Amino acid sequence: MKASRVTLADIARRAGVSRTAVSYALRDDSNIAAATRARIRKAADELGYRPDPVLAKLMAHLHAGRGRRYAGKLAFLNVHEERDYWLKTAALADFRRNAEARAAELGYGAEEFWLHEPGRSPRRLAQMLIARGIRGLVVGSTGRHGSVVDFPWAKFAAVTVGYSVETPSLHRVVTHHYRNTRLALRKVTAAGYSRIGFIATRQAEAAMENLHLAAFLAYQQEIGETARVPALICAGNDAGELRHWFEMNRPEVILSPSFSLEHLESAGLRVPGEVAFATLLLWDADGGMAGVRPGYERLGAAAVNLLVAQLQHDDYGVPADPKIVQVEGRWCDGSSLPSIGHAHSTDFK
Repeated sequence: MKASRVTLADIARRAGVSRTAVSYALRDDSNIAAATRARIRKAADELGYRPDPVLAKLMAHLHAGRGRRYAGKLAFLNVHEERDYWLKTAALADFRRNAEARAAELGYGAEEFWLHEPGRSPRRLAQMLIARGIRGLVVGSTGRHGSVVDFPWAKFAAVTVGYSVETPSLHRVVTHHYRNTRLALRKVTAAGYSRIGFIATRQAEAAMENLHLAAFLAYQQEIGETARVPALICAGNDAGELRHWFEMNRPEVILSPSFSLEHLESAGLRVPGEVAFATLLLWDADGGMAGVRPGYERLGAAAVNLLVAQLQHDDYGVPADPKIVQVEGRWCDGSSLPSIGHAHSTDFK
């Protein structure tokens, strides 16, 4: 005989609460105290409760279109030494707009706080946030790889963007640099190029965990030796070093996450007349440049989704198992990378 489905009323009787309280608790609604939510979830587990997916879909449809009630406020925590770093950095500005839009959809407001505000310690800032009922932090970039951010994390849920904040190891959202590079390699080979060069500054590439370089070196193992062009990893955007590397190797196209078209032109390289070019971090898709839009304009929503999930489960403090959510970029054609005829055959993906 098939066992009857466990109902909300069954759970309510076991937990000693109302059916409405059970409904709210199983949705992790903050109107129900955290301890009560935990008790109700425990009762549900003991009874073997499993939600009805058809009913859940119906309820989601019924609630669609209703305005989100105010769920609280999230903090954008600027951990850079510069107060206006969020505004002046193109990637973070895109990220911030996208994150604020997603937060609003979920019923959250947002406010920025600067970690290095003169006369205010990190502990004092934490007390201020708690007093305002803010428990969720979107942590910005320090602009430097391997950074340590001193803050009392225990009472907060947090998500950081990029790889700069190394300690503590928080949940983070990043653009998928490795797959973005593979995407660019597929596009340039499809456009007919076979001698592909890669250039980057040492500092910028380290800040992205050397993932662009890793993808390029993996690609080189998949092609013939005669088509391989040694990567140029240098201390800065040195025009002389770039020109010398070009003369020695004569690539047909150059990929880079940290050199710009202006850097190539300052080295006396004509683009696309002498060499084609595609950037792996394309911020302005309207400028005629070919390359990969890295996805920061979509990364903010991913950060807010991850943060709100923590808040709904009262998941505070430095995580034991930090998650990394990666968002893939999108290719944009441009005049800096004209097609040169039939694509070269390639097996790499």
